[in-house]
This record gives sequence, structure tokens and C-alpha cells, in this order.
Amino acid sequence: MLKEIIEYINNLDPEIIIQAPSRINLINPLDAVEGDFWMPSVAINGLKNPLSVFVYIKPRKCMSIIKSYSISDHFGEITIKVDHEEEILKYNTLPTEQLNGTFKLFYASVYRFIRTNSFFWEKFKNSNFELGILTTIPPQSGLGGSAAIIIAILYCFAKYYNLYKNINCLKEGDFPINRDIIAEMATKVEDYDLKITAGYGDRYVITRGGLSFCSYYGKLHHKDISLEPLAVYDRMDLVYNISSLPIIVCFSGVSHDSGGVHERLRRCYLLKDPLVLNSYRKLADLSWKSRFAIMKHDWKLLGEYFKKNTNIMDGIMKHVGFTHGIGLSNSILIKLIEDHPDVFSAKLTGAGGGGSVFALVNPDKIETVLCDWEQNLNEIINDESTFLSRFPEYPSELRVKLRAAKFYRIKIVGGVKKL
Repeated sequence: MLKEIIEYINNLDPEIIIQAPSRINLINPLDAVEGDFWMPSVAINGLKNPLSVFVYIKPRKCMSIIKSYSISDHFGEITIKVDHEEEILKYNTLPTEQLNGTFKLFYASVYRFIRTNSFFWEKFKNSNFELGILTTIPPQSGLGGSAAIIIAILYCFAKYYNLYKNINCLKEGDFPINRDIIAEMATKVEDYDLKITAGYGDRYVITRGGLSFCSYYGKLHHKDISLEPLAVYDRMDLVYNISSLPIIVCFSGVSHDSGGVHERLRRCYLLKDPLVLNSYRKLADLSWKSRFAIMKHDWKLLGEYFKKNTNIMDGIMKHVGFTHGIGLSNSILIKLIEDHPDVFSAKLTGAGGGGSVFALVNPDKIETVLCDWEQNLNEIINDESTFLSRFPEYPSELRVKLRAAKFYRIKIVGGVKKL
């Protein structure tokens, strides 16, 4: 799929192509949405589906346009087509109506770039270009899809206008555009401009890449850039010589509203709800302890921490009003594989209430576990009596929703990049 995507975009004669990866949180959710903590995460691509956002840009003689593309894979037959196309409106201030449209992530990204680097506005309004967006990350899947789109757009403009790491064109109050500032900008796009409660975790991981341990100390209140510390980002894969993780990701097929989940959790945290505060302290302990397990490549011990993570998060979410905790579909997928002899743990990634889970498995048995997981899921989807016998208290209509589930083998990758 990756080869065909790049070939398709190259045929459009772009000046620049950008690829931004997906991500999974190993201990979650402990980014700045909820507190002054730290968290291990990893930037990923799928081995078959690249689980990435692709953005291209090229100059035009007349008006600027933006396009979004869709991609489908029907038994190995890849089809790419234009879904939406419109003229880019160039305003000095962000028009409110554009924040509710098809390209709201684009317009909010442009606005944030204008607020961060004044040289960008001169370049943007005085040039005509075509910008295209294609993503293979399922929407609202808990895999960082929205953050990847925003980051790919910001990085694309930074490269196109020669603003990336360029400190010679800064005016007073401007910030140089680098990976840290792009991560900060991307957070402000969602948190400030689109009013979607979001944290720094996804944005730093997708921007910087690799298997990371990231500290958000001092970033609880989400202040403007330079009024709080930058996150401290440590590439564990490089330090501990980890080239891969024995992980299988499963998107449940049930989309979720991560902002809605984070907003409620953040509100309870800031109100100092005792159970929420205590639970997050436990998650923070699991986070730093997990680093030692990762350092030793001790996947069995890491799996024990993952199990505790899931139990704590399920309790927090029920406490703040989510009746089904981490979500019915997520719970089903976890139960289908957690007792497998070659599975160390199966857990949530992202905010819950749908989205994705992943299994940490015996590195020598990844394909076996993947086949067994798919087979277990197909059995409950295709046979109602099997579903009811295994999950008698769950609504049977979940069988239909889980038909859209997708499994991915993954690899560790670097952050957003120019192809």
C-alpha cells in the first residue's frame, strides 16, 4: 500500500511529500490532558497498511486549492480518489465558519502558524499552491489520526516555505519552527483553536518519533508557548537498542470521541477528585516502572504493568461517569485474546469508549496470535450463540459493529518526515 500511495502522489508532480506516523500509548492516558506526569509511547507504521498521513504540496499559477483523498483496499486492489476539493480562503484572521467544515484541521493549522511565525503569513497569502491530504489511519480510532494530519500540514508548510529550523527570519515574539514547536503548535490547534481537549503526548510522539519516554512536568495548565516548559523527550529505542515491539494493534471499528473523554477526565483532575488523583499517581508509577521492563526487553513484566493500567483506567472511567469503563467493544477484544498462552497482556490505547486496543505477545508467536485473535473474533461475529455464551451481558448489536475491526502488525518508526 505504501508503494502505491507514493507512486500515486508522485504522478501528481508534487514539490514536497510529507509522511506523519500513527502512535500508540503504552501506559495511558497520562499525557498533559490529565496532569504533570510522564508516559511511554511509540510512533508506528503498519507493515501492510502504513497507518500514516500523507500531505503533498506543489505550486500553482492561479488560486490555491486543497484536496482530501480517500483510499480503499479491496482484496489487495488499491483505489485512491479525490473526496473533497475547494479553493483555499486566505484570511488574516481565522473565519469561524471554516472551523466547522471539511478542512477545519487545515484552517486551524494555518491560523496557528500565523500566530507562531509572522513570516509564514506573508509567504502563505502571496503564493498559490495545491495541497493534498491522504490518510490511512482510521478516523477516531485512538491512533492519533487527527494529530498526524495537523502535524503533517505544519511540517509541510515549514519545509515548503523554508521556515524549518530557520532562525534568520524571526521577528520579535516569533518562534523558530522545529519539531518541539510543531508539537506545541499542534496541541494548540486542537486545544485552543478547535476547542477539543487534547494533550501534548500524541503531538510530541508523532513529531519526534520512536519508542519514547516523555515528561510533561510543568505543563498541566496548557499555557502559551514559552510560558511553560517544553516536554522532555527521550528516545528509548535508541538508548536501549530496541528495534521492534512484539505488539499487534486492533482497531475495534467503533469510532470514539477522544476529546469528550479527555475533557471529563481533565475536569475531574483539575477539581482534585481524590480517586482520580490517586489513580493517576498509580498510573505515573506504572509509567516509570515500565521503563525498566522495556530496558530489559522483559515483555512478560511489561505485560503485568499493562494489565494494571487497564484495570486502573477502567475504574477511573466508571468513576467519572462512563458506564462501560474503557468501552464494551474494547473489553470484548481484550477478553478474546488475553488468556492466550502467548499473550502477555491486551490493553487499551487512546481514550477508550471505542477506538483501539493492542496485544503484547511472545515475539516468536506474533503471527500465531494474530490468526487466533482474528479467528476468535470471527466466531462471535458469525455465530450469535457463541457470542451470547461468551458475553451474555453484552448487547448483541456489538457483533455488527465489530465486523469493521482491523488488525495491524506494526513497526517502530521515526517522526514526521519529508519523503
